[in-house]
Amino acid sequence: MGTFASHTRTYALFAVTFVVLASLSIYFYFEQHQQMDLTSRVFVIGAMRLTEVDDRTLDGFKDGLEEMGWQIGKDVVVKDNGTAGSIDRLDAMAAAHVADGVDLIFVSSTPATQAAKRATAGTGIPVVFSPVNDPVGAGVVENLMRPGGNVTGIKLPLGDDVRLQWLTKIAPKARRVFVPYTVADDSSRLSLSSIRGASVLLGLELVPYPVESMEHARVVASEMPSDVDAVFIPRDSAIEAAVDAFVNEAIRRKIPVSAPSYTQVEAGALYCYGFIHSELGKAGAVLAHKILRGANPATTPVEMGRSLLSLNLRTAKLIGLDIPDSILRQAAKVIR
Repeated sequence: MGTFASHTRTYALFAVTFVVLASLSIYFYFEQHQQMDLTSRVFVIGAMRLTEVDDRTLDGFKDGLEEMGWQIGKDVVVKDNGTAGSIDRLDAMAAAHVADGVDLIFVSSTPATQAAKRATAGTGIPVVFSPVNDPVGAGVVENLMRPGGNVTGIKLPLGDDVRLQWLTKIAPKARRVFVPYTVADDSSRLSLSSIRGASVLLGLELVPYPVESMEHARVVASEMPSDVDAVFIPRDSAIEAAVDAFVNEAIRRKIPVSAPSYTQVEAGALYCYGFIHSELGKAGAVLAHKILRGANPATTPVEMGRSLLSLNLRTAKLIGLDIPDSILRQAAKVIR
């Protein structure tokens, strides 16, 4: 009797083990098969950006995709129709990507993201932005944790008020600060709004100047009032694209330019407390990877970029400004 019971338990254990192993084999087979299905097709990503300022963001996005294991041109194609150049061309650019039936749209800047959201409404095409200054305020997501639609991405960190504070440390003699801003850009207006309160506390007088386009920005750079002591470039793709005009005029007048990103510091702005475009692009690639693998943008949280202090000592020398070591030690990047 005991022997029979022992054999019964042995057979039962064998049967259970067999079922478990068979189930695992089936699971891993279908998991592998599903992954093969996902990678055997070629995904098409439409790229949108307002100006060439975000060329590096797109480069970072492509690099990020490759770091995630994608092969550009083989299992994913990035369809790039170039820069829009002006806000009024963005809707047509977004509509063209929708008509082409792309699998995802990667977009840079607030106006471009708003255009992509309008064009993809009801289509199910996901949109990943990198960056947008205030996604909720711009109406591209419902909230940061649960975007609630087909759009998610990378938000710029808070920090324009801190950047203005850095101006008082780096160029303590500055009092009147020229702030050009694009009227039609929500991000630009938000930048201006965020520094108004800080300017009062810091004892600075802002001199806001409305700009209609990138071409107009270049004209404005040459028409800045003679009594301004510094230029503050907002988070505004059109103004950023014309930064060389502001830098050249500022160097001629020997006044500092404060910029939102490291790209403008490389172009001659004195400093930024802001983002690095390529980093934002790579962060956007991580989200795009998740979505192409099945994640729902409606429940994929918006992520935050980071702000870094960067300085251009070549420009400091040209405008006759000495930057103390105590500030240099706090900089993530220094151009010498």
